[in-house]
Amino acid sequence: MKLVIPASASLTLVAAFLASCTPYPEQPPVPGPDVAQNNPAGTPGDPNQPDKPDEGTTSESMDKPDETPKITENVTDPEPPKPAPKPNNQVARPVPGKPGFVFSPYNNKIIDVKGIPSGTLVADPTYPAAEKKYFRVP
Repeated sequence: MKLVIPASASLTLVAAFLASCTPYPEQPPVPGPDVAQNNPAGTPGDPNQPDKPDEGTTSESMDKPDETPKITENVTDPEPPKPAPKPNNQVARPVPGKPGFVFSPYNNKIIDVKGIPSGTLVADPTYPAAEKKYFRVP
């Protein structure tokens, strides 16, 4: 099987190859710290002189202010969203004579809350998690 490449495609490939093979112009060496101290004023590397603009920039482009439009109209910020109202969780009633036990505020069943600090929000274990019945420990 013979591969045939049109002449225009081969010239394009050769031109692209040659363009990628051209050497870059040699860059001048960067002076070290001891050389920068002895540079006369105005030469590259002088810390007291402003840097010269790059070859691609012109003095006209440097003198022009930024042309991006600035919004100057007064825009009122939208009101921040109000926090969701906290549900009023009921407080359980302590069982008289039994420390660490409370009556559920929802069905009056006795629930063990030993070791749970006062004011803690607790899920009522007599209801499924889908119903989310909570109360505070007294």
